[in-house]
Amino acid sequence: MACRDMGRNNRSPQGELDALRAALDNVGALIFSKDDRYRYTYANQHFCELVGAPLENVVGHTADEFFDADTATLLHEHDAKVLASGQSTQQRETRFFKKSGARHRYLTIKTPIVGPQGEIVGLSGVSIDITESEHFEQALKENQQFLDAILDSVDGYIYTKGQDHRYTYTNRAAAALFRRTPEELLGMQDSELLPPEVVQHVRASDELVFARGEKQTTEVLMPTADGRLRHFWLKKLLLRRPEQPDCLLGFASDITELKDAQAATLRSEARFRTLFEASHDAVAVLRQGRIIDGNQALLDMLGVTSRDALRELHPWDFAPAVQPCGKTSEELAGEHMASASRLGHLRFEWVQRRHDNGAEVPVDVVLSAMDLDGEPTLLASIRDITDRKLYEAKIHQLAFYDALTGLPNRRLFFDRLAQAVAQSRRSGRHGAVIYLDLDNFKPVNDRHGHRAGDLLLQEAARRLAHCLREEDTVARLGGDEFVALLVNVAPDHATTRAYVVEVAERIRDALARPYSLALGDDGGPARTVEHRCSASLGVTLFPPEESNMEAILKLADGAMYQAKAAGRNQIRFAAQ
Repeated sequence: MACRDMGRNNRSPQGELDALRAALDNVGALIFSKDDRYRYTYANQHFCELVGAPLENVVGHTADEFFDADTATLLHEHDAKVLASGQSTQQRETRFFKKSGARHRYLTIKTPIVGPQGEIVGLSGVSIDITESEHFEQALKENQQFLDAILDSVDGYIYTKGQDHRYTYTNRAAAALFRRTPEELLGMQDSELLPPEVVQHVRASDELVFARGEKQTTEVLMPTADGRLRHFWLKKLLLRRPEQPDCLLGFASDITELKDAQAATLRSEARFRTLFEASHDAVAVLRQGRIIDGNQALLDMLGVTSRDALRELHPWDFAPAVQPCGKTSEELAGEHMASASRLGHLRFEWVQRRHDNGAEVPVDVVLSAMDLDGEPTLLASIRDITDRKLYEAKIHQLAFYDALTGLPNRRLFFDRLAQAVAQSRRSGRHGAVIYLDLDNFKPVNDRHGHRAGDLLLQEAARRLAHCLREEDTVARLGGDEFVALLVNVAPDHATTRAYVVEVAERIRDALARPYSLALGDDGGPARTVEHRCSASLGVTLFPPEESNMEAILKLADGAMYQAKAAGRNQIRFAAQ
């Protein structure tokens, strides 16, 4: 492209045209034009070299002749969009050249060609090879999504300058920045178009290109014709031409949206980090089975001093070897992470172990799958549920255990009885129920108060528990009534009865021993009273085929009343 003010040189129009064509042939970009039927009407030398055909074999042909089918289809679609809309487009393209088999990435800018009557007669295009453009590719990698969106909507600006810093060529998009035509810009300098501080910045990089012959890339903030400040990315290189002065060839892209997006991303990241650190819940970021980040609450929960130490360990390193379900922590953690990645969300309970002192803590974990920096990631929100577990245990204790003696209550007894009946049916072994009521219990309340009665019931409960096997159950049904459940005793009736008699006698003897009750009067000195009471026991056996639990308990209860009627301190079996 010419280096001098075109309005001041004496060459003929044909000479200027030849000079411009020479410049276009030496530009490191593909420059071409097409008619409204997608046929090439012009292509520069670089284009012809890449497709492996002279200009005369390019003109009049379509992209199908030079590119693979997918590339040609895509180029036709883009051409059709320009011709239909009458608007310039800019997009990234991958082109596969038929003859050489080469694959190149281009940033292509296409602009409609308008005829004398205002009709669109074709299009012109410039394709800049960005395959080896490290700067541009790095920008793409850093924020591919933002940049893709921007490249779909911005125009590209191409221009040349002489060593006197005057414009010798601009495309329409560059001229439109200043609300001028390309012809009006010929011979003008930046000082006539831009503020002094911008001119100084632009001229400094221009002079480096001329002085060193090296390409320069820079960013500049400059006002457009409408007065708005816009960010531009500039790439400049020295164009050397035989027998003609060197020229500066420049390419510019509007990156305002990218800059705004980067600023918004930084603000968003700052807000996220603030919320991340301010969360009372422990929060961990996991990728490929490892913790890559965590807030201070997580460090405090796990007993870790730094994030660097956190990143050295796996999630299962902060857990006991085996979880309550029986699976190893490593195996179960892997299953949970895989499920969360597949389902998008997973909630579960986990036992955490502190790294510093080994203390184990029950936690509630919520895993959420997300895409972070282009990679699949899991966000874990972890909450200490120690207090909740204690509360649940207390509720369970109140719901299923007697508050005074700590023995199972009626509800839990019937649950155990149902299990025993089912087990008996499966195993073919008999079970038994011993229903008992304390004899001579009321006088201890009348003489010494309810505190003495409570102490006696607690001691009776301890004695009962010591008389049974670990798999058996003793429960308090209310007042001074207790019931013992013997499970899986023997496969036949006789052996079962003999064993149950032995246990019943053991219970009767244990409960008949004197009770020493340590009492303390209100504000007075402690004292010990002794009381004797016995127990009446009613026994029923249930065979494997029995399933009516109410009937089983009712038989034992009736036998107990028979023992009472027989003089108390007796054992009676229900008639079966």
